[in-house]
Amino acid sequence: MERERHPDRTREERAHRLTEVSRAFTYASSLKDILHLATDQAAEMLGAEKAILMLTDENGLLRVRAAYGVSEDVVDRFRESFDESLITRLTGLLGADSPQGFIGVPLVVGGNVTGLLAVVRPERFAGDTAGYEDDEWLLSALADQTAAPVENAHLSEELDRARLLAENSRLYESERAARKEAELARAEAENANRAKSEFLANMSHELRTPLNAIAGYVELLDMEIRGPITPAQREDLSRIKASQRILLRLVNDVLNFAKLESGHVTVIVKNIDIANVLGELEPLVLPQLMSKGLTFDTDSCSDGLHALADPEKLEQILLNLLSNAIKFTPAKGAIHLTCDSDDTSVWIRVRDTGRGIPFEKQDRIFEPFVRVDEGFNRPTEGTGLGLAISRNLARAMGGELAVKSVPGEGSMFTLTLRRAT
Repeated sequence: MERERHPDRTREERAHRLTEVSRAFTYASSLKDILHLATDQAAEMLGAEKAILMLTDENGLLRVRAAYGVSEDVVDRFRESFDESLITRLTGLLGADSPQGFIGVPLVVGGNVTGLLAVVRPERFAGDTAGYEDDEWLLSALADQTAAPVENAHLSEELDRARLLAENSRLYESERAARKEAELARAEAENANRAKSEFLANMSHELRTPLNAIAGYVELLDMEIRGPITPAQREDLSRIKASQRILLRLVNDVLNFAKLESGHVTVIVKNIDIANVLGELEPLVLPQLMSKGLTFDTDSCSDGLHALADPEKLEQILLNLLSNAIKFTPAKGAIHLTCDSDDTSVWIRVRDTGRGIPFEKQDRIFEPFVRVDEGFNRPTEGTGLGLAISRNLARAMGGELAVKSVPGEGSMFTLTLRRAT
């Protein structure tokens, strides 16, 4: 319920109120607070029923910015409307049926009109000419006190807006520069990676030629084509051949990885019988199994189980997994090769009873050059590329390669392939 207005009737009292209002303006935190403080004080000091404050926009047109005693619906109705004259809009806003009931004064800054402060007095003051003159003086004084704070607050908002735009522009430019820098860095990294892969491929190819020549000459010596050899010399030749095979395998790993990295490996996915593939693996690893006395068993897949894979690449992956299992499983251990499937996938698992993989390395074991055993005194040879190559080949066929391992108990590698329909 609207409280009854009690207008100050003496200029001394009103001057004191103006001083208090001026002090209140200094504590106002925003333009909105200043505008509403001005309309509230105008209605309070003049005993007015309604008060409005309008400010000019960038086009010099007056827009309602604050009101007292006027419903929000009415304010919204005239806030953006310029179809009617100013007097018509003021009449619609304030309902000023009597000219004596309406008082309006301009807000002036630097000789320019920046707004309008207006009130409507109760009808009982309509015939009070002296009171009208006093009210007009008071409203003019209030408008004068309001104009400067409003202008300062408006300029502050414009400054904040300009700072925000400048900051947004700076952030945009920084983001664009960072994006450009990232693109350049990515391009440089791709070029460096491509150069690295090409270097590894060329170097590996160059290394294979003399290694194959070494193997050939060792065979000639072992066959005694150049003359008879002693048992000690034959033993030395056997060591040379073993070392040559290890070095050639390492070079082949580097070459295969370089081909994968440079995208020079062709994968031809076919519909293949999984049981046939698994059945051909045991003879290939049997000498390694026998040399360590390992037990090997395979779970024959159900007849007719087919998957989508490149036969050569699938065999390469499985031989690498079996070779690793043999390498890291102590004598008298066991290796299991199993398969399973559902409607969409085929899983081939290689499980061993070896030493397992430390938990901190299980996420990194498929990265290039990462090995379970590090350092120069490691008991097993290898480049740390086999699993990286195997996972890349699996993904190239639309599959995946993962590991689960418990240190001291063993590891299980699972190759996932798409099931053929």
